[in-house]
Parts: sequence; C-alpha cells; structure tokens
Amino acid sequence: MENKIIEVHGVRKNFSTGFFRKKINTALDGVSLFVRKGEIFGLLGPNGAGKTTLLNIISTQLLPDKGSVKMFGKETTGLSMHELSGLKSRINMCSGNPNFPWSLTVEEILKYYSMLYGCKLSACGNNVNALIKTFELEKYRAARYDRLSTGTKQRLALAKSMINKPEILLLDEPTIGLDPDIARKLRAKILEINKKTNTTIILTTHYMKEAEELCGRIAFIKNGKIKALGTKAELKKKTHAKDLEEVFMDLAK
Repeated sequence: MENKIIEVHGVRKNFSTGFFRKKINTALDGVSLFVRKGEIFGLLGPNGAGKTTLLNIISTQLLPDKGSVKMFGKETTGLSMHELSGLKSRINMCSGNPNFPWSLTVEEILKYYSMLYGCKLSACGNNVNALIKTFELEKYRAARYDRLSTGTKQRLALAKSMINKPEILLLDEPTIGLDPDIARKLRAKILEINKKTNTTIILTTHYMKEAEELCGRIAFIKNGKIKALGTKAELKKKTHAKDLEEVFMDLAK
C-alpha cells in the first residue's frame, strides 16, 4: 500500500472580482493528486495556473469550495481548533520574495517564529543557533532584515520554514530571482533536507533545471486543471520531449 501523506480529491476554488459586476475566476477546477511520504513532488505550470492556490489550500490557509484534502490520513476541513493547531505544527511553507518585519535581526526573526510554534524563548536558543549555522547565516545574526541581500533573505526564509522540523514542507518558487550560484546552493540544501530528514516536499518552480534536479514526480497544471502527472521520464515520453523545458513548452500550449 502506498504511503500517501497528502491526498487531494476533486478540489475546486473560485475567486470573485469586481463589485457591481462580479466576475468569477476559477483557480482550481477538480484537482486530484497524492504525495508520498518522503518524496519531492513538483508542481509546474504557467503563471496563474493555480499552483500557489493549491499550496495555500494544502497548508490550510485557504478552504476549498469543493473537494477535500487529507494530510496524515485526516481531512483538513472540519477540524477543531486544537486539531488544526496540531496539524499546522507538522507543516511549514517557504515562498519566494519573503517578507519579514524589516527592523528585526536574523536571530530575532527566528526566535519570534520559534515562539509562534510554541517554543519558550528560554528554550529556543539551541534550535535557532543550529538553523543559523545550517543555513550559513552566522555573520548576519545581528543584521536587520532590511539590510540583507535577496539571497540571504531567501536562506533566512528557508531556515524559518524548518523552525518546527516539519514533516511536510511547501516551497513556492524558493529560488526565484536569485543568482545562479545562490540558487544552486539553495537547491543543494533542499535536497539535503529531504535526504537527511525524510521531509516530504512540494515544490513549485518555473526553473526546469530545478525541477529536473529535485523532483521525482511532477504534476503539470494549466487553467486550474492537471494536464499531466507522472515521473520526469513519463512526462518526457508522453510529450516526446528530450528535457523538462520541452515538456513545459508542449503542455503549456
């Protein structure tokens, strides 16, 4: 039996725009997929395809209009506040272009989020120190957030996402806008996290090299629907492509 840690069944999500003449935009239209424990699962698709909306629903920040999501064998809707809090303590999310309080230092930001996850200030020091070391933030420990480079901000965001040692990590374009050498280091760190901790990761990206390097199975989403799902080899075979860039170009038509 497959060890499914995330199950998405027929999820639909609409958003309305306008005031007098409301227009309904469908972000997700009957999306179904599952993610196995310990895998790095990729979500690819053009801008506006619904990738971030799906991550927000999985992370319980949004509720689906229809369909259901299961994590750890339990549906995420209809949970009590206590159950929802317990679920959120087992997941975390990191997005590109992070935004933290501008005047806090790297250390203060990590301590703040540690406390949000229930760690007492007197006890969170060791965890914060370990994260600062792991993500090579030592020399930025006392630096204010607004004085960090884009790459350092992204490393801090990834460090924050590991503050609770999540079993599920959602990464929404984590290397967007980074220099190639910094992006390469972050990809290596993501792979290391997955291998060392068996953390289940869902990754959205527009960089096909990143998907090629990190992801096992991939779902391609367009207009809120899954157009293709499979391993890299299966998607290449399906589209008669030699690489994921050609796969993307074919499926995005």
